[in-house]
Amino acid sequence: MAAGTDYFDSLSEYGEILTPANVAQFLATRNWTIQRDRTVDQVWSFEPGDGARPVTVLLPREPSFVDYDRRLHEAITSISRTYGYTVTDLVEQIAAIHADLFFIRVDQSMTDGTIPLRQATALLDSIDQMIRVAAVSAHNPQASGRGRVPEYVTEFLNEDVRMGHTKKGSFIITVAARIEPDDHTGERPHAAAGKSAPSYTRRVMTTLARSLDITRRFANHSSEFSGVDQAVAGGLRLQVVQALQEMGATEGMRALELSFEWAAAEPQREQVPRQMSLDRRIIDALPEIERLLVRHAEPRRITIVGPVMELKQSDDDGVPADEQGGEIVVHADVGGRLRRIAVPLGAADHEWAIVAYRKRLPFTATGELVKRGNAWRLNDPIEVDRSYLQFRVGETRPGSER
Repeated sequence: MAAGTDYFDSLSEYGEILTPANVAQFLATRNWTIQRDRTVDQVWSFEPGDGARPVTVLLPREPSFVDYDRRLHEAITSISRTYGYTVTDLVEQIAAIHADLFFIRVDQSMTDGTIPLRQATALLDSIDQMIRVAAVSAHNPQASGRGRVPEYVTEFLNEDVRMGHTKKGSFIITVAARIEPDDHTGERPHAAAGKSAPSYTRRVMTTLARSLDITRRFANHSSEFSGVDQAVAGGLRLQVVQALQEMGATEGMRALELSFEWAAAEPQREQVPRQMSLDRRIIDALPEIERLLVRHAEPRRITIVGPVMELKQSDDDGVPADEQGGEIVVHADVGGRLRRIAVPLGAADHEWAIVAYRKRLPFTATGELVKRGNAWRLNDPIEVDRSYLQFRVGETRPGSER
């Protein structure tokens, strides 16, 4: 591996990860032996075996020293050469000590190694949805994954989940879930006597791995389960199935390759697969699993609030125009994601929807949320909250607005 200027420049991109403390923890987990430990530097050695010569690196610890950057560069270069790593590979390995890593590889036909921007956006949204569901379930195993996300979970999603650099040569998204020193210890379940409880981050990522694995197994051999109830008890989640279905919907998609790299700083207490592959056959089975889960779930009434994006007037013969209702499309948050939701309305409520559309005001409605194919819809009985619109326009009926 060359150790020229380009290599040195690439090191500066990862300054937050390639710190002496992080590198030292990496070496300690890879059977390196510390030969000297001083305030200003450390000396580490490694015996490769098979008659290979020992490797020794000097790891600087005092950034104020003139040769600090050069010494750190030499240490990183030597470690990379020892394992045959690129800088990016080494960064991922070091980051794994402090964070559980989740890799999503898109295996699809690509003429130039790129994918459409909209597909990339949809991929990130789907990944966010899966991690969100896992985070809610790890916080409360009885939660359905729908409804309001607890503030504690939102803080974890906003602060501790990061997207890493994409690997060269294939489209791979890297998600790093950081394990902080305290890692919300007050939220952990009580540990068994003599054993420490897993961190919240580890519980989230383990929950995600378990859900992905049960989805793959159920899609591959549903006959191994007594029914969808058993799969749900094992971790099958509607939101995860929907996310995977959306990720695999792109034309030319052959498979989704999913893998985990568990942080060395914390032992992995639960046996879950580290690598999983969802081929085209499994992806094509997801819509049927979604239908099973939708039927399995109890109908739920929710309140949506958002702008009116589309208006459609009913065209019923024999009904006066002012007595005809219609259908609107509201852009609203559902489970942490913005959805286009169709809402059928009677004449009076449709008039208020027109007001909301023209004045760019939010529209509020409550009904039974259902999904048919890729379309979301509110079913009857539908209740419209007109209070905010009436307050803004200063009238009690839309026809008399000033």
